[in-house]
Amino acid sequence: MPEFEHFLLTRFNVRHEVRASDDWLRHRLQYFESVCLPSVKAQTTKVDRWLVFLDAERDAWFEDRITRLAGDTFEPVWVDGPFLPEIAARETLARSSAPWVITTRMDNDDALARDFIEAIQSQFRHEREFLNFQAGLQLSEDGRLFYRSDPSNAFVSLVEPREELVTVFVDWHDRIAEHGPVRQIVAAPMWLQMVHGRNIGNQIRGIRANPALLAEWFDVHREAVPVDRLHLVADQVRSAAGLGLRVIRKPHRVVWALRVAINRIAAKR
Repeated sequence: MPEFEHFLLTRFNVRHEVRASDDWLRHRLQYFESVCLPSVKAQTTKVDRWLVFLDAERDAWFEDRITRLAGDTFEPVWVDGPFLPEIAARETLARSSAPWVITTRMDNDDALARDFIEAIQSQFRHEREFLNFQAGLQLSEDGRLFYRSDPSNAFVSLVEPREELVTVFVDWHDRIAEHGPVRQIVAAPMWLQMVHGRNIGNQIRGIRANPALLAEWFDVHREAVPVDRLHLVADQVRSAAGLGLRVIRKPHRVVWALRVAINRIAAKR
């Protein structure tokens, strides 16, 4: 028996208050097919299972589309009613048998660097802890690429004994420190966050990056717009100035700004 099993968990359109509209579903499927799905398929090391949680109240066209996309890559889990953390724990527990379980969260419109899963598994050390890769990238709808550093991002993983399993969905990702130690890992950008008009929780909060880095680390069906060196440097100065203003307004962000700078340097591998 292996020491651990690794589960990737994605909430696609689980119920919160109202059912997602067809327009929202079709829009989000475009990102899922062009960004999320290809990045998982390209992983150098595969997860044991990828569970995608969906609203059980669905139309035939959507179920057919999900079934076709799933193939042998992910398992659709149709959820009746509101999605609760206990549902993720129950479904993961039912599919696991190893003494330790790693769960990693991922949104349906984002992507993982091609060695993300391999890198997470290499950090396993028989301790209950959250693992957080600080550095990532953001890609805007118009194709601009940015470095981003986040000490509690939406790609965090939880390592835990199976007998105590709660999964990484135990709480919102910005509250994980309330549920256990968080080990921050400095590495090259390990995640890609799409910033678009229908993802109101995300904003561009980084430093402009060389567009060539997208293809260097990620397998997605999206491209970053070219930018010459002069304009890249100018945009990086403006981005850094914007970060500086936010730090002035909220001094506690000094530590966060330093993380951005450190990860920007670490990314130059």
